[in-house]
Amino acid sequence: MTDALGVNKWTILVYRAMALHRDWGVEKVAEDLGITAHQVRECLDELAEASLIRPSGDSFDGMLLINPSVALAPQLAEQETALEEFRKSIARNRHLVAELTSVWQSAQETQGIGVLLKGLDAVRARLAELCEQAETELLSFIPGGAQSRQSLESSRPLDERHLARGVRMRTVYLTSVRSDRPTREYASWLQRAGGEVRIAPVLPLRMLIVDRSTAVVPLSPDDSREGALVLTARGVIAGLTALFDRVWEDAERLSAEPAHEPGRLTAQERELLRLLAAGHTDEVAARHLGTSVRTARRMVARLMELLNAHSRFEAGYKAAQRQWL
Repeated sequence: MTDALGVNKWTILVYRAMALHRDWGVEKVAEDLGITAHQVRECLDELAEASLIRPSGDSFDGMLLINPSVALAPQLAEQETALEEFRKSIARNRHLVAELTSVWQSAQETQGIGVLLKGLDAVRARLAELCEQAETELLSFIPGGAQSRQSLESSRPLDERHLARGVRMRTVYLTSVRSDRPTREYASWLQRAGGEVRIAPVLPLRMLIVDRSTAVVPLSPDDSREGALVLTARGVIAGLTALFDRVWEDAERLSAEPAHEPGRLTAQERELLRLLAAGHTDEVAARHLGTSVRTARRMVARLMELLNAHSRFEAGYKAAQRQWL
């Protein structure tokens, strides 16, 4: 019996004393419970309201105790009815949630190819889920050059957990990360922890492939905040996986310093030439390479020196002659 039945703890104790000691009066019950006679009479009023006692000339202080299973049966029945209605309400709500979830999922689907994620928060949440669900392999392209310290530090415990679970991690960064100490140190740590890291002068897009069955790519290559697509169609995944494998094979292993051979181009410089020959500005070329505009221009100056060219047009002409393009 609880307050839900209309009686409190002291009222229950008074009822129990009355049931066990039919010859006790109000004063004796009060003494036994350590409360006043006035409090006992208040409890008797509660018991009467709950139909647990009724007036009688033959019982305790003119009161007859009633069997609780009889007296409280109507209240219990009322509560059971309310509980049943509550359960029905929960069942209806579950059905509604399932229906709305189905509508939401349908709205996210993009012609059966994958699921649309709108906004950076939704992308981050889904990436975390997919990485935790990975069983065998995580493949990723990380363009953009140097990574922020905050991003690197938040990634460290996650990467440790994936590697500890036996998930193979292969990551391709831009070559420019060799010039950024925090990113370079993180990539080196990742290799020591069991991950595999390579670098490439440019990357086609930001991408994560999980277990060669699911891929996440941005809606816009220039602004990841717009959202992403989670792709699961086998043909699309096969193409993206082949792209990763090709870039991985051509990528360099990470080293502390780039290898410069006199009179020869690095992979990054060759890519810069290709970007400039395609008509891209220094700013666009720098963004593709993950470097600052100043660094890109310094590389252009070195190329012109290698080619002994006095203008960019002449540099392009001489680079074509040498089959550097």
